Formats: sequence, C-alpha cells, structure tokens
Amino acid sequence: MTDAAARQPTSVTEDDDADSIEIAITEQVVATILIKDPSWHEILNKTDQARLSLVMKEALQMADYNVQPIAASPIIPQPIMPATMPASFSIMLTDNRQMAMFNQQFRQKELATNVLSFPDEEDDQYLGDIAIGYAITKAEAEAEGKRADDHFLHLLVHGILHLLGYDHLNDDDANVMEAEEARILAVIGIADPYQSLGGV
Repeated sequence: MTDAAARQPTSVTEDDDADSIEIAITEQVVATILIKDPSWHEILNKTDQARLSLVMKEALQMADYNVQPIAASPIIPQPIMPATMPASFSIMLTDNRQMAMFNQQFRQKELATNVLSFPDEEDDQYLGDIAIGYAITKAEAEAEGKRADDHFLHLLVHGILHLLGYDHLNDDDANVMEAEEARILAVIGIADPYQSLGGV
C-alpha cells in the first residue's frame, strides 16, 4: 500500500489541449468545466481533483443533497430540489474581456469581475452557470499572498452558493454567506479568506 504522504495528487487536467472537463461530484450531480481561456491550465494543473470535488460536494450540501437547512429564513435558502433528483451546472473559465462583457450585459457594470453566477430558475435539474476570469483571479491571489488554486476554489464556492440562493446584498446576508464559504473551505484546509483584506 502506498503511504498517503508519498501519493501525488491528481490535478484537474494535465492535458493543455482540453477544452472541457466533466466531474461527477456525487452520483446525482455533475459539473462541466468549460475552459475558454487556455491560460487557466496553469491553475488547473495545480488544482487537486479530490479537493475540487470535495469542496463542490460540501457546497452543494446546502441544497439538501445531504443536509437539510435547520429552519426557513430570509437568509438561509430552502432546498432547491430533493436529494434524489439529478442535477448539473457549468463552470466557464474565461478571460477578463468576457467577464467585463458579462458584467456589462447582466449587471450594467463596465469592469471585469472575478466571478459571476447565473442561476437557472426554470429548470429544476440545471442549477445554472458560473463564470470565473483568469487574469483577475491570478492577480488577486498574488496581491493577497494566496495560492492561485486556493483562490480559484474560493471563487468557485462563492459562485455555487449564489446558484443555491445565497447573496450579499446587505450585511446580514453577506455575513451568512461568508461564514458558509469559510466553513466549506476549511474542509479542504483553506483559511478563512475574509480574515485577510481581500475577500472575494
């Protein structure tokens, strides 16, 4: 048996020509990663697939795939669907130009942003889409002294929680969402990003 410390983690992709990756998070949930900017391979090659799958699974528990929220409230969303129903969502890894275009089109803001989420409220089995920009993700990680793959995983968790109904339009909502992000990231050994200056 191989000692755990000696095992090498498996990166999300070591194929620099890949333009999409499908990851089965659970038996019921599949995520499709669409690589629109090849620069993302630099981060994906450093991202352990086991950590990626675990952090997505942990985030999706908030939709009652494994855990029922304690009580209904305006802040804690109700489960999107029963745990037995299949679901999927997509993650577009793109560049700043496209992120700026999305931000202008959907939020009327001209600048690129790090992550955007587009929940699908009409299809019970499709949660929606997440877009994350490469250059801004890498720049933020460098500015905050973080590993780029850790920051990517944080942005991904942030995006998934938006798909599940979380938001940060006021302080109460933001506090709940940030606490959930910190709890989820702690499962894979990432420190609370909101204890540093950057956040998301």
